[in-house]
Amino acid sequence: MNALDRMDFEQAMGEEFAECLTPPLPFEEASSHECCEVIWTVLGDGVDPQMLAAATADQIAALAAEFGSYFEVGAPSGEQIISAIDRTLRRWPANPDL
Repeated sequence: MNALDRMDFEQAMGEEFAECLTPPLPFEEASSHECCEVIWTVLGDGVDPQMLAAATADQIAALAAEFGSYFEVGAPSGEQIISAIDRTLRRWPANPDL
């Protein structure tokens, strides 16, 4: 993924997570970049569509817990995390050639 694609992917990922996880995340605080910060903490700076598509139940639980901790709110549900991943992957498919 080149630098421009990475920026576009991360913007899309952050937007989808912010939208899907509000509430419990506070709308006015859950910026795209802040959401990416949480995702990078759990999945690493190199997260890409393939990594999101392959997220395990443990990683989904870790994302939910980290979002709750980062924003100092109750953790979003696993279903909200899965929805955010699904919506991100609709915008940035893991296997775009299929």
